[in-house]
Amino acid sequence: MLWLLLLVLALPPGRSGTSQILLCLRESPFFELRYVHSVERTPVVETYRIQGGRLVLVGMRFRSVGWGLPSEGYVRQNGWFVVSGLHRPLGALRLRVMRLNRYLLVAERQTLPLLSLAGEGGVLVLSAGRVPGCTRVLRIVRA
Repeated sequence: MLWLLLLVLALPPGRSGTSQILLCLRESPFFELRYVHSVERTPVVETYRIQGGRLVLVGMRFRSVGWGLPSEGYVRQNGWFVVSGLHRPLGALRLRVMRLNRYLLVAERQTLPLLSLAGEGGVLVLSAGRVPGCTRVLRIVRA
């Protein structure tokens, strides 16, 4: 099994009840968030690294330049606009998941459709952490 699923909690909604998945990234500290841009309607791929217990945006590629996408600092490669060499630490990444965006999480050669976790219009919060036996944990919480 390429993904090591450490813990899945399905708690009822309430003041302290949230659903969460913890994924241990053993092979590589990198993962991708793939989606369709809501305005441009073109693919975007963001690459993150789990480093020092945090998510770090290290690069992205996209098919068109437009609203909310970088307008400089990229190179053209095989039909993509590619931004590399980034180092933007994030505390957490909050996503409102919609069918339109087709969010996919790709790590350890596996793909996880985020719509199946959040449902239409649901919110997921991605963050990094550590647990005993795994120093690179991707935490996905249904908010």
